[in-house]
Amino acid sequence: MNRICRASLSIALLLALLVQGCASLPPPSQDRRVDVAVPASPGTALGRIAAQALGAGGPSAFRPLPLSAYSMDARLALAHHAQSSIDLQYYLLQNDVTGHALLRAVKDAALRGVRVRVLVDDMYTADSSGMLQALAAYPHVQVRLFNPFPAGRAFAATRWAFSLLDFARVNHRMHNKMFIADGAFAVAGGRNIANEYFFHDEKGNFLDFDLLLAGAAIPKMQALFDTYWNSPHSYPLEEIEAARKPPQALREDFETLVADADGAYPALPPGAADLLGYAPLSSDLADRTPLKMLHGQVDVMADSPAKVGGRAQQGDDPSTVTAHVIDAMRAARSDITMCTPYFIPGERGLTLMSELRRTGRRMSLLTNSLSSNDEPLASAAYARSRVPMLKMGIEIDEVDEGRLKGLAMRTTGAGVDQGVDGATSSSEAPDVPLKDAVGRSHAKLLVIDHRRSFVGSMNMDLRSSRLNTELGLIIDSPALAKDIAGLIDGARAMGAYHLRLAQPGDRMQWVRVEGGAETVYDDEPEVGIATRLQLLLLSPFVSDSLL
Repeated sequence: MNRICRASLSIALLLALLVQGCASLPPPSQDRRVDVAVPASPGTALGRIAAQALGAGGPSAFRPLPLSAYSMDARLALAHHAQSSIDLQYYLLQNDVTGHALLRAVKDAALRGVRVRVLVDDMYTADSSGMLQALAAYPHVQVRLFNPFPAGRAFAATRWAFSLLDFARVNHRMHNKMFIADGAFAVAGGRNIANEYFFHDEKGNFLDFDLLLAGAAIPKMQALFDTYWNSPHSYPLEEIEAARKPPQALREDFETLVADADGAYPALPPGAADLLGYAPLSSDLADRTPLKMLHGQVDVMADSPAKVGGRAQQGDDPSTVTAHVIDAMRAARSDITMCTPYFIPGERGLTLMSELRRTGRRMSLLTNSLSSNDEPLASAAYARSRVPMLKMGIEIDEVDEGRLKGLAMRTTGAGVDQGVDGATSSSEAPDVPLKDAVGRSHAKLLVIDHRRSFVGSMNMDLRSSRLNTELGLIIDSPALAKDIAGLIDGARAMGAYHLRLAQPGDRMQWVRVEGGAETVYDDEPEVGIATRLQLLLLSPFVSDSLL
């Protein structure tokens, strides 16, 4: 291409950007349907099983899902047994084998007459819009996008380029994650629907945590889903991207697309149990035996969809999930254990922790090290808080990417990871190819006073508190708190650096203990030159509020 052609193309692109930069979303259709959730019913199998699981144990029932295979098994089992409705709400629903496996099960349910509603944030749908359009071509399936990009939709780069003048809006995302079946059971927590959250990615996998829930928590979660589904910020997919093929051709495309899910998530073997002793939900439902569940009070909370309009931008909105978590932390009497992949407390967070420490509360944090963090700029922002926190007496441990990689390579079972404590599953299925996989933490957990636990989508950073919408559960259950605390303690022991201040001065050290031997690092361990260069060049120009 000669210089004149290149110049002409550049001018045309610039003009397109200027025009499309002013693009706006279409006005909501007057014919848009307002839907409400289908309540649980004893007329469905899941409704009956959920009622039996409750018994007299408490208003809600729940079980931990720390292993990725068991967490996916729960979603697939609920989809297979659903008879009335399935509602999915996710930040990321990837066009990969994991997304294909789940959506194929959901499609099968729709063909049985189950009403399916899929609500996805539009952040990453450039690669999955074709999959979602094909799914929406089936009867009983509706797909909506939250806070969509209006133009340049074929590529992520053009989406952002064409939305430059609307950055304040599109920078707000829906980070919620939940799956509800028949109004009877739900799965919620930290996992998105993508290979890396279920140990099916060859380059990087996340250790994470979800809960299976039943009982009084479910109608509250359904009401929150309805609020998002019927929000003016949620658009039916067809209003944003018109289908280019007739429904039958789209359905044929879908069947071809999801064929790679065959064998990706085989049934877990009979007698399998996760590291906390729970059988796969699919086995429990097939055996029709009473479910092993914990019981207690569950407070369900979510940010308003209107948060994308900037209502929490200053960090002073008392209705946010972050605000509720802070209230729970302030109510602590003895200790607070925090586990989050991204930790950016800001000045207000540091002030809060200082207040808690002055009044005698013990505090500890498990987060990703720079080498294990998939967001190095977030790590750089967090790094500025480490010395002040250590001086307060807060215990800090950072995930050791090297040892978690080793755990990933020893993974057993088709997608069965080691869990956050490194214990091995009893599955006998073939190993997943994770030769070069990086191990990272993605779990968002708090344990307060050995009794109350937080599980949800919220990271402890400024983006979660001020920009993104989040879903959270605060559970009053000493048994669950003990399980979660044990998982966090196990992760510290099996795959983490302990941070300390070397005396005299404020020089930090990373301490790894392995086989009784202590190794001390005076600089960030296992960090390559490319990451260091990236931080040097970019971190001065990125505001903490964007991270």
